[in-house]
Amino acid sequence: MTTFQKSTNLASLQAPTTKSIAFATSSTSNPTESLPTESRWWSAKFHLGPRTLIPPKKSTSSTSVTFQTPTDGTAIISHVCFAPNAIKGNPYQMAIVSGPRVCLYGGTVTSSLSRALSRTMSTATGITEEQEPTSLFGDVDTKTSKMVKPDRNLNTGGEPAHSAAYHSDGRLLAVGCDHGLVRVCDATSRATLRTFATHPMEEGGKSCGLPVRSVGWLELGSGMDKDKVKRKIIYSAGDDATLRIWDLSGDLSGGNVYASGGVGDYARPIATMRGHRDAIRACTTFKMVDSEGEKVRLVTGSYDHSIRVWDCDDVLNANASSSSSSRSRSHMQENSNSDRCLSVMDHGAPVEDLIVIQPTATSSFRTPLILSAGGTIVKLWNPQLGKCLSVIQTKHNKTITSMCLTSMIRGDDEVLGANGEKKKNICWRLVTAGLDGLIRIHSADVLFDATLNTSTRTTKLVARRKNGTKMKKNIYEMPYLHGIKTSLPITAIAMAPDGTKLVVGTTTGYVTVRQRAKYVPQGKKKRKASEPKAGTYAFFMRGMGADADADDHVVQLLKKKKLKKYDVMLQKFRYGDALDEALAARDPNAIVAVLEELGRRRGLINALSNRDEETLEPILAFTATFISRPKYTPILIGVANQLCDIYARVFGQSDTIDEYFEKLHMHVKNECRTQSALNQLIGQIDTVMYAAEM
Repeated sequence: MTTFQKSTNLASLQAPTTKSIAFATSSTSNPTESLPTESRWWSAKFHLGPRTLIPPKKSTSSTSVTFQTPTDGTAIISHVCFAPNAIKGNPYQMAIVSGPRVCLYGGTVTSSLSRALSRTMSTATGITEEQEPTSLFGDVDTKTSKMVKPDRNLNTGGEPAHSAAYHSDGRLLAVGCDHGLVRVCDATSRATLRTFATHPMEEGGKSCGLPVRSVGWLELGSGMDKDKVKRKIIYSAGDDATLRIWDLSGDLSGGNVYASGGVGDYARPIATMRGHRDAIRACTTFKMVDSEGEKVRLVTGSYDHSIRVWDCDDVLNANASSSSSSRSRSHMQENSNSDRCLSVMDHGAPVEDLIVIQPTATSSFRTPLILSAGGTIVKLWNPQLGKCLSVIQTKHNKTITSMCLTSMIRGDDEVLGANGEKKKNICWRLVTAGLDGLIRIHSADVLFDATLNTSTRTTKLVARRKNGTKMKKNIYEMPYLHGIKTSLPITAIAMAPDGTKLVVGTTTGYVTVRQRAKYVPQGKKKRKASEPKAGTYAFFMRGMGADADADDHVVQLLKKKKLKKYDVMLQKFRYGDALDEALAARDPNAIVAVLEELGRRRGLINALSNRDEETLEPILAFTATFISRPKYTPILIGVANQLCDIYARVFGQSDTIDEYFEKLHMHVKNECRTQSALNQLIGQIDTVMYAAEM
């Protein structure tokens, strides 16, 4: 076992500010320095960088949410993966494996995660240091964390889960659990469809196998038989250092020695591959095309420092025909220990994660490549030759636990294609995370540069060898570009297929989801507006949008105030309607103001006259209620006199009107009695004061 590097320079791992960056290099003398352009991009898009580089908060800014999975106690985030496809207009569904739960988040725009990310990200307070980077887990909003609930929870039977993988249709999900169990669940209905066991079942229906650390699906391409395309094949590997292949549509019974106690779902694997001497922590698959056709390979990474490439074509071919299914399975079980290993590569440290890079039209390689992470380094391999193409010094101080490869569209830059057309500049980045809480970003553009293919590199190497030039160890150089320090050890990291979400899981059960800022086109020239035609309104209003100079005198145009309805009626001399609108507003000050204005205009009698029972009731009720208040008494006394003069003849014809007149009479009588008592009191006080002066 190799020893890890010492973390002596951990305090200097913060990204420097733009003031300290004088050049855009990443040399061994300054290994943790970020490129200015890369630091600004990650700070602007994902808020991963110094706070001084994060732009002001806008509607298009990046948002994030930190939450804890609903697991009893604190459970490690073992694995994070995204569905390979999404419903149009909805985000990609995300599966988080933590403890005995597999939580599904964000499959629709109405999910709790999508609603939490749609809110504006709250800014942290109390940090004034210029070089302080943004903390992914330092400021956890408890209220927001409780609001982020999973859309669905998949049942693992109480067994701790360690890994999960979506099928290409996005509906089936394979989960690797403790005791050697592999469960196949429906991500929509949460039902467990199949359960495979790596060891025979004990009494009571419990398996005695070791934990399954990696699961996945064998995608059978169009180049194979149609029978293969219809079949769904699963592979699994774990702490028993064994790789197994399962057929989802296999027999549920018949010759099944793994089943016991009436359980017929636990079937035998169709192939078993052994060769590692320690636990297998990572497993992946890739396809390659040669003169014989399309072939499928499996790659495993183990704690014994080795990476093995397995040939599984004979397994698939032997099980393609349903008529010979039982004979082929027995034949495969008899030869389960046969050597199907094509190549063995030594990583030099326990392997934690594997990534397969498939060749594309613009890539500089023609066969699939493998990235392996273990210890503090990442290596690039050619699995067909078993040769190490590059060793990436990631500047980590502890074990790298997870990594992901993502493509980004740099919308601000445009490049010219082969035919001279403009197209988006696509950049590839390798993101690594480890137990030291560091996130490191490396450039992978060299892998997808068609101008630097393998033949060109080989020619250059031969020329250097002939000239006696010192040869470089790395054929593909992937330099360090940017990094950030977090406060918690990281166990899982993943990027959404569309590059809009970065998910980081920790050992304490906290998950942070960073949503990329919306793309806003920059530098586009506005089309010059044509001169408006003379005589039109646009021609009359030309120049209204011009900005004033510092020496110009600006005339402030006051916005016309909207009038109330009763003011509009007063302007039209509709006095009765004005009084009705004021009474409908139920504002005593407005009603008294309208009555006072009607008195000035000598229109009070016109406003009070010609009213029926329905229109007379509001003004009588208001007068009877507020006549005793000193603030309104001077105005309402005159209104009461006018009402008595106008409607004295109709008294006794309506019980409602009579009741309000009696109420008005009672209030006036009580007010007169109060005034009489006050006058008597004033007289007594004057007598006492006069006697005191004598």
